Amino acid sequence: MNTRFAVATHILAYLAHAQGQPVSSEVLASSAGTHPVVVRRLMSSLREAGLVQSQRGAGGGTILARPPADITLLEVFRAMRESDPDIFQVGNTNPNTQCDLGGVMQATLEDMFGPAIEAMRAALASITVAQVMQELAKRLPGTCSGASG
Repeated sequence: MNTRFAVATHILAYLAHAQGQPVSSEVLASSAGTHPVVVRRLMSSLREAGLVQSQRGAGGGTILARPPADITLLEVFRAMRESDPDIFQVGNTNPNTQCDLGGVMQATLEDMFGPAIEAMRAALASITVAQVMQELAKRLPGTCSGASG
């Protein structure tokens, strides 16, 4: 999955911090420490998932499509997922099925990783962008004002 989930969460937290003020991809990229093109690609997925809205024109940018308390990290995770639902990429391995161990390895790992995947999904479903903001607020310096990057 690389860093897409973490950067997408950063973007949504920044938009929540902006409190409805449109934010450009350049500002978001600067805050996340990445390139604006990367942010625009992520925004496309977030927009398709119904998590953000774009406003064009002067003063345009991106805003949250819903209140931060209504956006879970599971939704963000799913929006950032590649088409393959195999989080541990077990299905992408190619063990030798002629080998006794290789023939049963994939099914064994899928059975063992299943509970971990479900636990992760449950944990992400229980965390909202608003909760991320609460945790960030504990760490924000007193001088941080608005969404000034």
